[in-house]
Amino acid sequence: MRKDINKSKSNNQKEDKYIPAISIKKIPSEKALAVLRKAGYDIDAEQSEEVMEFLYIIVKLTLKEFFTSD
Repeated sequence: MRKDINKSKSNNQKEDKYIPAISIKKIPSEKALAVLRKAGYDIDAEQSEEVMEFLYIIVKLTLKEFFTSD
């Protein structure tokens, strides 16, 4: 399933105000794909990148919740 690029960009701009600007060391996409496949997920590289982007958002929100005074 392909997303409309323009729609995706406008949604990301709305969501960015909730996600703090915390830098996170990212896992190389090849390693993430290998880890997910080893865990039993039958996915391709693009799906792996989407999963990792979702996980990075969750991590940033968690860090914001516990380590900022907002």
